[in-house]
Amino acid sequence: MAVDSIRDPVNGVPFKSGDGSSITNGASLAETFDTFLTLLTTQLQYQDPLDPMDTNEFTSQLVEFTSVEQQISSNKKLDELIALQTDMQLNDAVGYIGKDVGADSIILMLQDGESTITYDLGANADKVSILVIDEEGNTVRTLEGDTEVGHHEIAWDGLDEEGEELDDGLYGFLVTALDADKKPVPLVQGTVGKVTGVKMVDGVVTLEIGELEIALNDVLSVTN
Repeated sequence: MAVDSIRDPVNGVPFKSGDGSSITNGASLAETFDTFLTLLTTQLQYQDPLDPMDTNEFTSQLVEFTSVEQQISSNKKLDELIALQTDMQLNDAVGYIGKDVGADSIILMLQDGESTITYDLGANADKVSILVIDEEGNTVRTLEGDTEVGHHEIAWDGLDEEGEELDDGLYGFLVTALDADKKPVPLVQGTVGKVTGVKMVDGVVTLEIGELEIALNDVLSVTN
């Protein structure tokens, strides 16, 4: 059940909110403004010439109505511009479908029994280990990576430690790099996958790699 909240009226004209007749509605505002003008002209017509009403108050109310009307019009135009920009972003993002994109991530998508893990080392390492983790938190595969400084990619064939094929889906992964003194080497890890769809999530254009969702702003590379 809708509940109306009523504010103090202006010359007997109430402000209502909570339904389609809200003052924020353009039609309601126009109707209220017309009523206000009718009341104003009627009061001016029958006012006491010896004790005229304060015109400053009416002028102030007219200015308020005009300001509200202009603000509502500006808000509508802004909403239209945002909607148009969103449509354009989605249309542009469609061009990513079918392409491989790379992005910073701690999650990868196993597609058709394969996935690609990426990482960038800030310095040479003595050992690089990559743990692939299932949704229950179990380590299903441990991989060894290149140790030289720079960008690296390693393919995972979708097999677990026993050589059994795992189901396609989302998996977590953790890249760790240690130097000769067993100290951590700075790195950035990511994943690469084929875009299967695009959508808008909370106002952000998002690419779908199977079940994995990556914000367009997080994409670092695009290849055919």
